[in-house]
Amino acid sequence: MSRTAIAAMTAYTLELREAATKLNQNENPFDFPPELKRTLVNAIVERRWNRYPDFESNALRGAIAKAYGLAPENILVGNGSNELLAAAIGTFVGPNTPTIIPRPSFSLYEKLVTVAGGAIVNVDVDPRHAHLPLAEMIDAASANEHAVVIVCSPNNPTGGILPPGGVERLLDTGATLLFDRAYGDFANDSLPLLHERLVTFSTFSKAWGLAGLRIGWLAATAGTAREVRKVKLPYSLNIVSEAAAVLALENRAIRDKNVSVLVRERERLAAAMRGIRRIEVFPSAANFISFRTERPAKAIFDELCARGILIRDISGYFGLANCLRVSVGTAEENDQFVAVLKEIA
Repeated sequence: MSRTAIAAMTAYTLELREAATKLNQNENPFDFPPELKRTLVNAIVERRWNRYPDFESNALRGAIAKAYGLAPENILVGNGSNELLAAAIGTFVGPNTPTIIPRPSFSLYEKLVTVAGGAIVNVDVDPRHAHLPLAEMIDAASANEHAVVIVCSPNNPTGGILPPGGVERLLDTGATLLFDRAYGDFANDSLPLLHERLVTFSTFSKAWGLAGLRIGWLAATAGTAREVRKVKLPYSLNIVSEAAAVLALENRAIRDKNVSVLVRERERLAAAMRGIRRIEVFPSAANFISFRTERPAKAIFDELCARGILIRDISGYFGLANCLRVSVGTAEENDQFVAVLKEIA
């Protein structure tokens, strides 16, 4: 890729603002239990910090494989799923590789594909629909030989999901599918099948509530995982993060309870928002809700921030003019947000 193309890109950024109620980054509002944090710290104190972590992260890969009915050779772990996405895109996308990406979606996909020299083929998403445009994606994949498809389901920032059977139908086109299920736990999805042209990405940041520790993993056939491993950076997961993820998997009931609460709160929050005049609420299967306002989105965003509530202004995304996104928080945070939104919408 040329330096000129890099110079033309913009960096992935997030406006830094402080607020008492933080609902802007799709974080889990429930922290990891203090007693488990102490267990983790005690275990880490016994480890030697002057030694590199296990090169293969065998303990975590084994724990993930056991939890999801896979084999360790099907798993790679890294410093957040973003690192693994970068490695997979570097593996499968080269100069002029046609790469189908719904838009709007997670902006990092297009940046990574651009760096790899791929040819981006966008498929437009209507945020008012609960499902992503599968038929249009299939048409685009079928029309482009050796295509790569990158899909986030539920989609960030709109909240829509692939229709049932969508993964299989995309694979039937002959394309390689990079499937990001960062928010899949909130949609009650299941890990997709293993297939030589499929890589599935998951994270401990959302449902598991470990965003601060940056832990991601991917699932693929053993052969595909070996190819991605050639591109992935070594030693990218530290001993603290690896031990925390293993501990979380040993206490899955905590994650299950939090997901159950957040899904209930999402539905309650969406119902309350639909009762507010002058806003249009989009369907979401994730832990966030996006909506369009009649008033300028920036004005709503600023007024909420002035009241101590920080959400995300997504009005700059393709097709999302005058749109905002709010993460599902605790019941108290959601009630506070709705009360203020009613006043200012």
